[in-house]
Amino acid sequence: MATFRLAGADDAHAPGTIILDARAATQYWAGHIPAARHIDPALLVLARTDRASIERFHTLLAWTLSSLGLTTCTPVLVTGAENEVNVARVAWALAYAGVEQVSVLDGGIKAWQGELSVDAPQVKPARFELRVQDAYLATADDVLAASGQGTLVLDAREWDDYAGKRSNARRAGRVPGARFWDTRQELDGLGRFASTTQVSQAAGALGAAGKTIVYCGGGGRAARTFLALQLAGLAGTAVYPASWNEWGNVDAYPVDATPLSA
Repeated sequence: MATFRLAGADDAHAPGTIILDARAATQYWAGHIPAARHIDPALLVLARTDRASIERFHTLLAWTLSSLGLTTCTPVLVTGAENEVNVARVAWALAYAGVEQVSVLDGGIKAWQGELSVDAPQVKPARFELRVQDAYLATADDVLAASGQGTLVLDAREWDDYAGKRSNARRAGRVPGARFWDTRQELDGLGRFASTTQVSQAAGALGAAGKTIVYCGGGGRAARTFLALQLAGLAGTAVYPASWNEWGNVDAYPVDATPLSA
């Protein structure tokens, strides 16, 4: 299992650490932390969670991390423009792939006080051998079985999506039994991650203690909630990466469409 931590600018200089920049390519080439390597978070989107889709995701994930010169033992520091969902998506994917030490530059590139570089880093590809951490990924079948197994399901979309007033999919509503998670409580007033005490108390109020599955619209916000909960010590948290994009478009998956008021 991975070790997650928040990092400061000084951690970028730690020996052996590889920095991954999850911003758009145009932003990256306009100026990045020296030696940082660019990763496109769009490569890490998993639209369906059937076996064939997950196997294709494994192939792409191994290829991507190999091309970046990573191994599971490589300490990785992920940064972005700020603490946006794409940073968390990369952090989640690294941990799922088996990377043992995953850090996030809290506050993103704005927290970097040094000079920026426009040079292409020297990257020596390495053979990345996946050590898949199944506990970090939930499939649609896992979500279906959640209530019978005592697993908490958190909906990290905005309230109007959770309440069934709008939807990014064909059907509106929520996974039956899912609890609403307000993602705004993951960050403080400065855009840094909120204290682990605040996050753990908010999660505890919803019943998060053991196994928890988080979903959103397309997996990004769920990944940041996953990261916030992992940092708060809730190691049993998993992401349903296909989220409502899959669930809301497949009639076989039940939907609670009962209208809710704020």
